[in-house]
Order: sequence, then C-alpha cells, then structure tokens
Amino acid sequence: MRLIFLTNHVKRQVCRKLDVFCMAIKPIIQRAFCMVPIFPLIITCAAIFLFTGCGEKKKLEEVSTKYGGTLYFGVETPFHGFDVLGTSGFLNPTQAPLNNLIQEPLFRMDKSGNLIPVLGLTASSSANGDIWEIKLRKGVFFHDGTSFNANAVIHHWTRILDPENKYQGRRTFQPIRRVEKLDDYTVRFILEHPWPPFLKVISDELYLFAFIPSPKAVEDGTHDRKPVGTGPFKYGKWNSGDHFVVYRNDRYWQKDKPLLNKVVFRTVPDHQTRYASLISGQIDIITLDRGHLIQKAKDNPSLFNFQSEGNGAEIIMINTERPPLDDIRVRRALALANRQELHIKMVYGNTIPLIHHPFGETFKCVDDGYLDYDLEQAKQLIAEYGKPVEIECLHSNTSRGRDIGALLQQLYKKIGVNLKPIGLSTGPHIMKVLQKHYQLAAWRIPPSSDQGPQLYRSFHSQSPTNFTGYNNPRMDEMLNAQNAETDTDKRNDIWCKIIRQLNRDVPFLYRGGRRFHIVARKKIRDMMDTPGFMVDLSTAWLDETVKFNMAAFEIEKNASVVDFDCPEPGDTDAVQAILIGSWNGKDSWGGRLKFNFKKDNTVTGTRSGGYNLRGNYIICGKKVRWRSNTGALITMTVLTDKLEGIFEKGNYDGTITMVRDKDR
Repeated sequence: MRLIFLTNHVKRQVCRKLDVFCMAIKPIIQRAFCMVPIFPLIITCAAIFLFTGCGEKKKLEEVSTKYGGTLYFGVETPFHGFDVLGTSGFLNPTQAPLNNLIQEPLFRMDKSGNLIPVLGLTASSSANGDIWEIKLRKGVFFHDGTSFNANAVIHHWTRILDPENKYQGRRTFQPIRRVEKLDDYTVRFILEHPWPPFLKVISDELYLFAFIPSPKAVEDGTHDRKPVGTGPFKYGKWNSGDHFVVYRNDRYWQKDKPLLNKVVFRTVPDHQTRYASLISGQIDIITLDRGHLIQKAKDNPSLFNFQSEGNGAEIIMINTERPPLDDIRVRRALALANRQELHIKMVYGNTIPLIHHPFGETFKCVDDGYLDYDLEQAKQLIAEYGKPVEIECLHSNTSRGRDIGALLQQLYKKIGVNLKPIGLSTGPHIMKVLQKHYQLAAWRIPPSSDQGPQLYRSFHSQSPTNFTGYNNPRMDEMLNAQNAETDTDKRNDIWCKIIRQLNRDVPFLYRGGRRFHIVARKKIRDMMDTPGFMVDLSTAWLDETVKFNMAAFEIEKNASVVDFDCPEPGDTDAVQAILIGSWNGKDSWGGRLKFNFKKDNTVTGTRSGGYNLRGNYIICGKKVRWRSNTGALITMTVLTDKLEGIFEKGNYDGTITMVRDKDR
C-alpha cells in the first residue's frame, strides 16, 4: 500500500513538472515554427503523460489550478484543545483530520500494518522487544522555528509519562517506562515488558499523544489554543464553535506539499444544513452519518463518496456502581431488551454495522457471549430483581441524541423499566460521565489500530478512565495478560475471552459499530490516496478555475472571534440557561459601564456610559466574551445583578462593572 502511495505521489509530481515544461516551451515552439499550430506538441505531452501513468487531463490551461486556493471542510462538533494533558488522549473523527495537518507523529501505518516514516526514520527493537530505538528525521522545523530533534521527543514523552501530571490517557501506553536520548537524532523507548502494540500505539493518528508538539509552545502555555507542530499547515485562527483556519506551511520538510494555501474547518452541527452547504458550494467536503443524506450523496453524480470501516463501537455506557445498575440482573435485562438492529435502522439509517464486539469486522470469535434480544428472559430478570427500576440516560442534545433516548425509553417500557432520557450539550454530558454522575450515557469506544490498550484503559479496575466503575478481578488478569502476550494467536484468544466476559457482565450496551463517511465535491483531487486517517489534505488540490469561494469567505469573515475554550460555544440553549433570570434570556440589553483604564498597572483614567450587548457574543459557563464596535475585547462574569470583568484594547486594559439598567 505504501509503495502504491509513493508511486502515485511521484506520478503527480512528474505530471506537474511536465505540465509546466509544456507550457513554458509553447511560445518557443511557436516562434521557431513561425506560429504554426502546436497540436503536435500537445500530442507529445499527452503521450508523455500516458507513459508516466498520470491519467486524463481536461485542458492544458487548467494545470495552474492545482496550486493554491482554499478548501472548506464541514464538521459536526466543535474542536477541543491540543494540549495532550488537557485531554484523554483520543482524537475524535472530527478533530483528527485537522490535527493531522498541524502536527505529525513519528510514524504512520498503512492498512497492511507497514510502518511509514514521518518524523521517525527507522524503529528497531532489542531481541526480546522491551527496548525500541528510533532514528529521527533531520532538517525538520516546527512552525515557530524550533528545530525538531531528540529533545522535542523527550520533552513530549517525559511530560506525559510523569505521574505528577496525572495524564488521563496514561493507561493506554502503560508499559512504556521512560524515553531516553541517545544523540540529537536518536531516542530509546524503555518498556516494562515486551509489548506487541507499541508501534501501533505510537503511530495511531487518533491518539493525540502520538504527535510531537513544539516544546517552546508547550512551555509557553500557548499550544492548547494555538497548536504548533511540524505539519504541512500551520495555525491561522480559531473562532471557537465556528471556524478553525490553517495556512500553508512554506517551510514544510516534504517538498511540493501542500498544494492548497488554506483550509477552513467550519462547525455545522446539523446534518441537513451541512449537506445543504455542500450542495450550495459553501463547503467543499463534509463528514456525514445520516442514512438518507448518505444515499442522496451517492445518487449525486457531482459528489465523491468515501466510506471507511473502523473498529470500536457506538455504545450506552452503564455506571455499574450506582443502583439499580450495580445488580447484574438489571444490566443483563437491559442488554436482552436492547435491539441493536433498531438503533442501526432508526437512528443511523442502516449506515453502520451490527457488531458483537469492538474489534472490527475482520476479528472473529467462535463464542463471543453476545446477549441476543430476548424479551421474556429480560422480564424474568427484572421480576427476580423485585424492585421498581427507574433510570436516567444521558444523551446529546441533538436530533440523534433524542432519537437514542426515545428508542431506549420504548424498548425498556416493554419490560417494566421506566427510563428518563436527558439531553445535554457536549460539555455537561462529558463532565457528568467523567465524574460518574450518571446511570446510563450515550458514549463510544473509539476506533484504534489496536483495541487492546483501549479496552485496558476503559475496563481495568485500576484505570482512572474506567468511567463505568466495572470491577472484575478475572477481567484485570486478562487485560494484563493481553498487554504482555507476544504470540498473535494466543493474544487473539485472550481477546475473545475478554469480550465474552464483557458481554456477560454488561458494563455497556451496543448501539452499533463504527463506519465513517466523507462526501466531497469532485473538484477536490488526490485527497484519498493516503494511508492516514480517511483523508490527506496535504496532497489535495482544487480542480477549478475560480479558487476564491466568496460565499464561504463571508461566513468565515463574519464569525465572532473567540480565543478561549468553551464546551458548547454558540449554543442557544446554553446562552438562555446562563442569561435567564437576572437577564431574562435577552441577547440584547442595556447597562452602565464603569471603566478603570490601566497601562503598566497604573490607572490612567475612568469612564462611565451606556452599553448594549448585541450580536456576536459567546457564553462559556458564567463567562461572557464579546468585542465592542471599537475593537475592545470584553470578558465578564455573570453575577446576580451585574456583570464583572475586564476590558482589553491595544496597550490598555481595565476592569469593568456593568449593572443592568432596569428601565431598558
């Protein structure tokens, strides 16, 4: 697969150079032959193209459209921070393509499991596999000018391995003991024991810790909001909840990459709106998982459709520590009354597979212990429990989330279980799960190149990211065993035992497997020829004459600028929840402002006056942030009868108290 990728890449480069050559010598040939037709020349160029395997060209004049331009990428959910210590270590499918443009790992892997050098060149192990030595690429620079070398790798891994930092994703790579520097471009990973998933884990493009950030940006505390890597694109601006913009990295170590000047990731939560924006031309490429829209896209000859199978699972997580779900009879009853095929049909429009485990379609077990639908047995278990069963299920405050809640409510009503669906925005939903303040919650087992570490961190009793509270000594033994087993067949056998035990103990319910859909306009070329995560925008180019997308740019230009993280920025419900009561849910209101201007910590003046909060503001918890018409950035905290905060403009800053004017 890698050979094919490199061959196609070389072909593209040859074609571009030949295109330029043909265009350059056209006037010379014309002068030499006294303006005779150049048809023979074009035939010659076409023959060369065919010989090098370049494929068909529309017109010679269109070659120039391969370089430059802006690509607009529509995604469903807002992005989160890029500092690995602020995350669980896993990148969701929305953020992965963006992160892969800015940051790079040591290696990637193709679909056949072959190692592809990126920042690392070679990886060699000791005889028993407990020590790995990695040679690093020279001549690479981070976007801030810092050199990539062994110090950058050591800084990154020492930081996330330090127990004092309490990194949540630590259990994913638990066998890695330390990383040592051998010379400026060689590092050594020391493992507690031979660990088969090592290369897969440090090459997995869905693990944020696999990517090496700039040590300077990390130490300056800016990397989380303004990420700095070595990738083909560099950070441009981040309008939280709306846009994330990256620009071409002119110092990228891979010559002739990237071809685009700019990529804009635009957050469009509603699937129908996202698809309509694609059709109208406001967006060039989208992620999609709504069945009827996927079918529409397949029927549209102007669109490319790309489907990628993944492991992992769409699940309902169960808090096994909270009654009545601490009783295995109740959990098993819920599993027996759950109809996975209905989730797949009614919620996902038959766009994801039915599964019995999270290891993917190619992994088979003779007996996986999956509990098939059995309504009578479920009723019997609830009767044996002997108490009323009333439970709550958290789900996203979206149409899909509401579909999940409604379906579960109907399914469990049949066995006498009263389920109350609770829709939450992303931030509160995640926080309740992390704090184990839930009974049932819609969740996912993320895809991974090796599900062993993922299951270890999710279901080992000592893992801090075991949010189900599941505790089975036998399971701990098996998770430890698969972590150290080097024989593939024996490790697969342990995996079968693990999934059989999980299916019997029911710390989660299945909603379906993972499958990813990318839909793009046909003007985008060469983005699928990649071993990476679904798309490679470093090789993409726009096959069009007009590169400037005015409609998309207007949306981007008018987005409110926000430079701080917010769980659900721009969420109308969140705005109303914060402002209701004291501010009566208004999005425009008057008040009296008192400014105490400071420069170099010295008060330089005061000002009082009326002010209206209108338009482009953002709510984050009890924080409000917006820009005034003079360009000042104002951040305030909502209190009972006033707002308090700060005022920033140029070299001046100040404190503000804004008391509501009740007459307005």
